[in-house]
Amino acid sequence: MTRWERRPAPHIMIESYRPAVSLAPTVRPTRCACVRPAASASAKPSRPSRRNVLLLAPVLHTGLASAEEARQPPRDLGEGVRGVDLIPGRVNGAVVKEGDAVVVNLKGRLFAKQGWVFSDDWAETRDGLPQSHTFTVGAGEVIRGLEVGVLGMQEGGVRRVVCPPNVSYQTKDQQPVPRDFSNRQRLYTTIFNPTRLANGEGDTLSTVIFDIELVRVAR
Repeated sequence: MTRWERRPAPHIMIESYRPAVSLAPTVRPTRCACVRPAASASAKPSRPSRRNVLLLAPVLHTGLASAEEARQPPRDLGEGVRGVDLIPGRVNGAVVKEGDAVVVNLKGRLFAKQGWVFSDDWAETRDGLPQSHTFTVGAGEVIRGLEVGVLGMQEGGVRRVVCPPNVSYQTKDQQPVPRDFSNRQRLYTTIFNPTRLANGEGDTLSTVIFDIELVRVAR
């Protein structure tokens, strides 16, 4: 198997899925629209972090995740990578470990730029099938954050991960890269923007988010 290749994966029906979790503060209705409840001077509204909001945002995929999985909080996966399992893997499906070759479908977006999507295997199809990616975990064929993010996943599962700058794109040679040339250029001019990096914006510019569907573990 080639260390890095794209290949069609089994067709999966894609639809919108929204986790059963509310990130908005609870508002209790009043008897009269003209009467507003008094605000407590000591009460401070809870504001979820932007990173957690993006982690729990809707995923474009099959709607098989239960409410229980959707409520799982983001967790530390190691090396600064945080993730949440959106869809559980198949019963008895293989679990990814270091050194495994994996076939995955990916959707990548920037933490900056309002979550701009720079690559989407489900949207960029060939003969109606997602153009999957294949790589070996730990071989350095993709950004380190993606290798860390896929570890422990079970075949058939979907996980969303946030990759901070230290495990994100370090050079323009690292995979995965957008197939579309204009998207590729926009990704590079954002992440490697010298002016904004000099202004200390590197932590925001280089952070990327991936939805990962583990299609198969090849051993």
